[in-house]
Amino acid sequence: MRSPVYTRSALYFWLRKVLGKQKKRLAIGFLLALLTALSAIGLLALSGWLITATAISGLVIMAGGGMMLELYRPGGGIRLFALSRTVGRYFERLHNHDVVLSAIAGFRSSLFSGLLGLSVQQLRNTQDAEWLSRLTADLDNLDSLLLRLLLPPVVAICSVLLIALFISFFSLILGWVSGVITLMLGIAYFSWFTRKTSQLSSHYAGQINQARLLTIEHLQGQLELQAAHLHHAHQSRSRHSLSQIGILQFKLNQHIANAQLIVTVCHGLLVIGVAIAALAAYQHGVFSGSVAVMLFLAVFGLGELLQNLPSQLGHWGKTRYAAERLQPLAEQRATQQIDMSAVERIAMMLAAHPRVSSSIDTTIRFELVPGQCLLISGRSGSGKSTLANLLATLEIADLSKTSYQLLSNDMPVQAQQIASWHRQIAYLTQHNSILAASLYSNLTLGLETIDEQRLWQVLTLVELEQWAKHLPNGLHSWLGNTGSQLSGGQARRVCLARLLLKKPRLILLDEPFNGIDAEMAERIWKRLYQHWNDQIVIVLMHERPAYFPGIDNQQFFEMKLDDEWDEAYNITQQKRLQ
Repeated sequence: MRSPVYTRSALYFWLRKVLGKQKKRLAIGFLLALLTALSAIGLLALSGWLITATAISGLVIMAGGGMMLELYRPGGGIRLFALSRTVGRYFERLHNHDVVLSAIAGFRSSLFSGLLGLSVQQLRNTQDAEWLSRLTADLDNLDSLLLRLLLPPVVAICSVLLIALFISFFSLILGWVSGVITLMLGIAYFSWFTRKTSQLSSHYAGQINQARLLTIEHLQGQLELQAAHLHHAHQSRSRHSLSQIGILQFKLNQHIANAQLIVTVCHGLLVIGVAIAALAAYQHGVFSGSVAVMLFLAVFGLGELLQNLPSQLGHWGKTRYAAERLQPLAEQRATQQIDMSAVERIAMMLAAHPRVSSSIDTTIRFELVPGQCLLISGRSGSGKSTLANLLATLEIADLSKTSYQLLSNDMPVQAQQIASWHRQIAYLTQHNSILAASLYSNLTLGLETIDEQRLWQVLTLVELEQWAKHLPNGLHSWLGNTGSQLSGGQARRVCLARLLLKKPRLILLDEPFNGIDAEMAERIWKRLYQHWNDQIVIVLMHERPAYFPGIDNQQFFEMKLDDEWDEAYNITQQKRLQ
């Protein structure tokens, strides 16, 4: 079970973000909401007074008596309350929804700033569907913090106090007794109600996220599930999750309905009590009959505010759940910058721990400067991609089993500098990352607007110019869902073209010519090697192609991951799994 202290701190964390930037706007929204509520109560109470006073005046005149009744002021008050209620409600909705949208925009800014501070390893450890839930459903649940959990209770409390103050002008005892009883019972009951439904509502929100994850997995793995005859088994899990959502929703609605019933009964008893007290005061000549009806209707008008509180406070658990899940991400600190204008030298030292294998020398050491190219070759499973991930700081080596150090300009790259390090490098992994977008969007991903002439230049370097010109909309042609309209070789060359638009100091290429025939790969490599003549290039391939090293042999180095490295690497991996 979650700690209540942490729950309060999570909600307070997000509330403080809103209060820190929008105090004045929140105050205006609160006043508009209070104006709307009091106008509705005032309209009902004053109308009741005027109708009762008119009826009494008519009875007196019918009885042969004389009585004066001013109609213009009460009539003007009724029209004022009717107008202020309509106008207040319109501007309150308009203003408060704008405040909520601004707050959510601020929440998004905090969350995305936190995402920038996360390491790639942390991002990869969380499923895409989980990120989708956090950045959509959980974020949307936070809007309840203002519209349902903050404003309605505060407006209700202030309305009760103001009605009690208003009644006190006619009867001090009746005003304060009714006000104190209403506040004490309301605060006690709704505190108990939120505690009772909080865990249920939180569980309900968690179950929705679980169902979303299962549904996405089911849709993405349709072919694999059917091939393995697990389609119906996985489908049953999704159905069970959906049935749990229905059960939780029914229980939550049941609690809310019971709470509304209790509020209705308690409010009814309060109205009856005030009516009896007002009647008694009228009989003792404390105030007139029309005033007694007005006070009775004023208390009766509180019912609209109180009736809505159970359904609004029933979202407490969902909002708490979302606040707890998003708080760590928003608190993520920005990474420190590497103290350099550019990478001038990179060095790496990686060795298996002596306790793993004392008889095998598995040390890897190298130092490179701009203009140099290192080819690292080795068969599948020899650890090339792991080595590339370590260089790109996508994986963190287990220092209890390996000795690992990455130096930039003779300074170790610290964990808090990883994001800054990523901005200095370009990494082409073995997998082609093509987005469901246009060719232009895929090429300029993460970059500011680039002149189209520059795009055509890089497409020429990777021999995609003619292909792109024959697309229906040229650079702005849609590439399909994750590049479904591209062949493997075309997708690979699009990824290479994307790298050419960047200006990194270190370039990591893991099997850069997958899906490209040898002759085209040779032509492209010779162009790229000239293009990257002032950068550090590290290429990882199964074997050295015939066209390597390239133009300048003095700047080319080769390192081969032999069988000894394979054995030490595999032993390290086995021990890490244990």
